Amino acid sequence: MPAHVIYGDSFLVAQAARRVRRDAGADDLMDSNRHRVVAAQSQPNEVLAICNSLPFLDTARLVEIEGTLATQESSGGRGSAGRGRSASRQSGPRSGWMQLADAIPQLPDSTVLVLIDGEINDNNALLRAFAEHCQVHKQAAPTGTGLSQWIKQTAQTKGASISPPAIQAIAEMVGNDLWTLDRELEKLSLYAAGRDIAESDVRALVPYAQEANIFAAVDSIMDGRPGNALRLLTQLMQEGREPLYIIAMIERQLRLIALARDLTERGVVQPELGRRMGANSDFVVRKALGQARRMSMPEISRKYHRVLESDLAIKQGRLDPAVSLELLVADLAGA
Repeated sequence: MPAHVIYGDSFLVAQAARRVRRDAGADDLMDSNRHRVVAAQSQPNEVLAICNSLPFLDTARLVEIEGTLATQESSGGRGSAGRGRSASRQSGPRSGWMQLADAIPQLPDSTVLVLIDGEINDNNALLRAFAEHCQVHKQAAPTGTGLSQWIKQTAQTKGASISPPAIQAIAEMVGNDLWTLDRELEKLSLYAAGRDIAESDVRALVPYAQEANIFAAVDSIMDGRPGNALRLLTQLMQEGREPLYIIAMIERQLRLIALARDLTERGVVQPELGRRMGANSDFVVRKALGQARRMSMPEISRKYHRVLESDLAIKQGRLDPAVSLELLVADLAGA
């Protein structure tokens, strides 16, 4: 059976993995023929031995490996595509997870191998190695009009229709956190009970509205979009939040991003990740993880110290709070 690499947005990855299992007929396998391992906590040779084993009293053996490609990201895999390509031309055996990539053509036909990862750099050397022998499914979270269309279609699958202003409102509040969007659309569809989901429904029922604006603002800052970030933060101030509170929220988010980056590089996975970060919300953990993958630790540190400088300038009376916040956002977006 073909091997699969599925990576990208965790919600879409989970959906794609379910489709692969279903299409391979792996949903009804005995527990003894179903294996899910975490790459950072496993030895490649042991996983390869499992993959080479024939199923016991069944038609297939399912082996799902979580975080294989991420091991290359945390060990310098970014920008190492050239080394990966040159290594693939070497005649000698390769070590680590590369040996699993090389062994795929020789695996029993009964083995269903599925590699599951989050957001991964397309230049990842392991990704390139596995792509030679696997079906690759990149699952990118929708943005812009694509996100609006996803929200509309997801509401329809739940038996509801949603107005354009409501789509815009929930997209601004939650961003493209598809797990949260799916859950909130389920709740909104039940609440609307046959009528169109309205913007007022979204603002009344969807939690995280203020925190989501902070996350969205940090996203805009990292993407170099200070105008969008300022619009979101101005909305928070209009709702009564002080600039010092907003700066504290940005500082908290950068601290969570730093923790997420450090913990994932050390191989910590959910749900342990959330506990160590001190975050009880899956929404917060997923957003911090997504942002951590897009920033280096020196970049996080630089932005964090700039936030502390802005906080101090306000408390010492050297800058007007609103002006300080505006300068901070402009600096961070251009850093």
